[in-house]
Amino acid sequence: MKHKALVLAALAAAALAAQLPARAAEDHSHHKPQAGKAAEDHSQHLQQAAKAAEVKPSLVKVRYDDSVLTDQNGRKVKFKTDVIGDRIVVLDFIYTTCTTVCPVLTAMLANVQTEFGSGDDIRLVSISVDPSRDTPARMKEYADKLGVKPGWFWLTGPTGRVNEVLKGFGAYAPNFEDHPPLVLVGDARTGEWTRFYGFSDPKVLIAKVKELRAARANPMPAGHKH
Repeated sequence: MKHKALVLAALAAAALAAQLPARAAEDHSHHKPQAGKAAEDHSQHLQQAAKAAEVKPSLVKVRYDDSVLTDQNGRKVKFKTDVIGDRIVVLDFIYTTCTTVCPVLTAMLANVQTEFGSGDDIRLVSISVDPSRDTPARMKEYADKLGVKPGWFWLTGPTGRVNEVLKGFGAYAPNFEDHPPLVLVGDARTGEWTRFYGFSDPKVLIAKVKELRAARANPMPAGHKH
């Protein structure tokens, strides 16, 4: 399958991220001058993801509305109504020129999609943190290269509008390259959302989706508390 190569690359990147805190200074000394800034930025992004991976998943409150965004096929969609609905959602945040953390996050979601297919009750969503450059065409090219299947929304739009959506999920950063590496899994019907930082094992994300599905199949009696 197309995304197998991506998964292998992701594992390699994750391994690199785990080693970076001890190797960052040494590695940086070998960068070529003309690539110094870009290499430093990528190293910082990987270190951020590696550090974030130490943060335990947590229940969070999110906010979103019917902001109109554009998917990878150029279609205008209402975020709350058309994209989220009352589905179980797995959501991440990427930019198409990222070559470090974002491909790893995409690989994680690709595993989730392989596990559950393209059923309408589960929705995968990737939102650009660099909407001024990530046009629908670029988002589509990025998604196609990674071999993603139907049922996965890749969203962009006017910068101000997208930034408000990012803020609602705690994913906004003034410098998009510093955006927090995270995945959210939530049930829009119940409003229960969990935030996973860094490079989570795809099995953990899959288990969370199964947990939310099971809760729908066997809802707790009214007034019952966890």
